[in-house]
Amino acid sequence: MKIQIATAPCSWGVFFPDGRMSGVPYETFLSQAAEAGYQRIELGPDGYLPQQAEVLLEKLGQHHLSVCAGTATIAFGLTGQAQCRDAVDALAKRLTALHCTDMVVMDDSARSPEMGPKGQWTTEQWNRIYENIRFTSKYLKEAYGVRMVFHPHAGTAIEYTGEIQRLLSLDEIYLCFDTGHHALSNGGLEDGERCVLDFIRQNRQRIVYLHFKNVDAAVRRRAEEEGWGVLQMMMKQVMCDLEDGVIRFPLLRDLLEETGYQGTAVIEQDMFQATAGEAFQTARKNLQYLRRIRMI
Repeated sequence: MKIQIATAPCSWGVFFPDGRMSGVPYETFLSQAAEAGYQRIELGPDGYLPQQAEVLLEKLGQHHLSVCAGTATIAFGLTGQAQCRDAVDALAKRLTALHCTDMVVMDDSARSPEMGPKGQWTTEQWNRIYENIRFTSKYLKEAYGVRMVFHPHAGTAIEYTGEIQRLLSLDEIYLCFDTGHHALSNGGLEDGERCVLDFIRQNRQRIVYLHFKNVDAAVRRRAEEEGWGVLQMMMKQVMCDLEDGVIRFPLLRDLLEETGYQGTAVIEQDMFQATAGEAFQTARKNLQYLRRIRMI
């Protein structure tokens, strides 16, 4: 097993190009990520970091950082193939200039009022989503040599195990598998929840990129009792420190070692409205925890 650990702007509370929710300047994110012990980063929301490759390379070099992936979010249920190409072209070119060949891609259909409630989507809507994801993967590979790693995400079109399995059955699609989002959508509240481990074991060959998160059982239990949506759960820090949630990371370590995982794992703890200092301390703590359990 060889895991290359990285971090991302969301661990500093950044979810939009202008730095919201936290407002942490990108220079602070880069310097604190390096100081916390990271050597690789995801780009985060497109536009947060400098978009000129030569400028970003210079900034990264100042902190001895490199890029492991960029992220594209596309409303696949509302687009055609031309719009899919437009949504990834600029980022794919930038990733190539940054010597990076992975793009994390997520669906954004469920947030659009035009789609209607997910439970009422038609067969035509679902087919469009899956076909556009498949098209985007093929296009990135053929046009740029960039590998799409699709990210199933709580509250989106592709979140539940059956939805993910359908996607994997359509083509040679690879996953950015997020442990926290999978447990949030598919798991229970018990300590040692195994849905993440079971999915990895069954689909290991398609899992080439990881996001490390954990789920706070107490927050999720309250969410179920009070009817919170995904965003409200996130705002209440349902994604907790790696050592504190329902997923036992020593068991995950053993599984990844057993199955010979070699690739990126991004420690992503969604720190809504965190200060830079709070985010820095949490990012460092999570990295130290993985070292302590000999996962890295």
